[in-house]
Amino acid sequence: MVTSILAIMGSPRKGETYSAVQRFEEELLRFEEINMEYVMFSKLGVADCLGCHNCITKGENFCHQAAKVKELQDKMLAADGVILATPVYNQHVTAIMKKFLDYFTFLWHRPAMFGVKFIGISSGGGMFTPVFKFLKMNAKNWGGIWVDGLGVPHYESLTDKYRQKIDGDFTKKAQRFIAAIKDKKLPNPSLGQLLWFNMWKINAVVGKDQGIKDFEHWTRTNWFTMDYYYPAKVGYIKKWLIRVISKLMRSFMRKMYKGY
Repeated sequence: MVTSILAIMGSPRKGETYSAVQRFEEELLRFEEINMEYVMFSKLGVADCLGCHNCITKGENFCHQAAKVKELQDKMLAADGVILATPVYNQHVTAIMKKFLDYFTFLWHRPAMFGVKFIGISSGGGMFTPVFKFLKMNAKNWGGIWVDGLGVPHYESLTDKYRQKIDGDFTKKAQRFIAAIKDKKLPNPSLGQLLWFNMWKINAVVGKDQGIKDFEHWTRTNWFTMDYYYPAKVGYIKKWLIRVISKLMRSFMRKMYKGY
């Protein structure tokens, strides 16, 4: 069976980052038969996010770019693995990649990417840590599984010794990505993820009187009755800690916002 990989390109052109993803594709093909699809987000004609919150309050179908957002979401859900690729601009992701991520803010409220494996690829002079931290934060809050980040400095400018290191990184991280894709088990959530789940559970209840779509979605998916978004083993001590910390979080939020 052919492994499906989707590469979301946050570059304005086919430069270093595009070349890095192509090189990564070559490494993946050494370990697995894959079908690779490249999506140049800058070429899709997606207008700027308006910050209207329709995707959160009314549902993602009310986004002014709903058709294009749904098409991209469907592509990610259908893929075995997703590459989020962006050069480093001013020590962060590009405005193009940021716009792509902005359109999926509703997935923080109503995650859907369970089981989808994500890896980040970035190129530039360095400073990859904040780029991958941001990409990882989004992928995990969508419900996805973050595998790794591959930073590629200006390859042609590297010394022979450092170029060998980067060559090794391509191989190691391609192997790791394929191994993660083959592992079909959903991971047991950490304490932090369980707390995050309970925070969104509280928000879903509080927001129902403000017309936010979350309560309806959480009710339909039975998340209110579950320990996590999907069946997971949660021990007694963790459950007790979650109850205590959730009460503290709600008390803190009550001081700032109405309804808590």
